[in-house]
Amino acid sequence: MSDEFPERNEMLRSTIITIFLTVVFLIIGLALWAWSSPDIIETSPIGALNNFNPFVTVLIEALSMLCVFIFFSVTVINLRLFISQVRAGWFEIVTTFIIVTAISWLMFGSAVGGVTAIFSLGFIVYLYLLQE
Repeated sequence: MSDEFPERNEMLRSTIITIFLTVVFLIIGLALWAWSSPDIIETSPIGALNNFNPFVTVLIEALSMLCVFIFFSVTVINLRLFISQVRAGWFEIVTTFIIVTAISWLMFGSAVGGVTAIFSLGFIVYLYLLQE
């Protein structure tokens, strides 16, 4: 990895974009969570997907939370670099992993939380391999 830092306006633009995408995918996750309510599941799109294949809803919910993790991690990395001119370490990545996995676990249950954790660990391995 190079020791050069990107320009501040590029970092600011990238941070704004990743914050926006984090919020978008979090709203999608919240919509999926709301549609999974026992009161309205029969008339919601989640109910239709559950009738088709219940594993599809787990996959869609886990992928939405994976996108939240990816964009939230990139936001944290960019903010750390933008504010302090120091690259983010593994503490920030592990903290975002724990936060997003806990949110996913609380919103959707253990199945989606576990799948989100596994998918997110795959992204962490990708980040580790980028270092070499």
